[in-house]
Amino acid sequence: MCSTAFASLGRTQAQALGYPELPLAIIPHPFGIRTRDEVRAIAVKCVDDIAKLILENA
Repeated sequence: MCSTAFASLGRTQAQALGYPELPLAIIPHPFGIRTRDEVRAIAVKCVDDIAKLILENA
């Protein structure tokens, strides 16, 4: 999981560690300025994204 600002870095790091096909869940950036409700909505979507990635790659 990483934010949109660091998605390419996350992919590069995964490749460097030998996992070029590692799926990433991407959250919007910046994160620190979000309200609690926005963070909650992002978290719900992220959990759904992670579950989908797990099921697609099982």
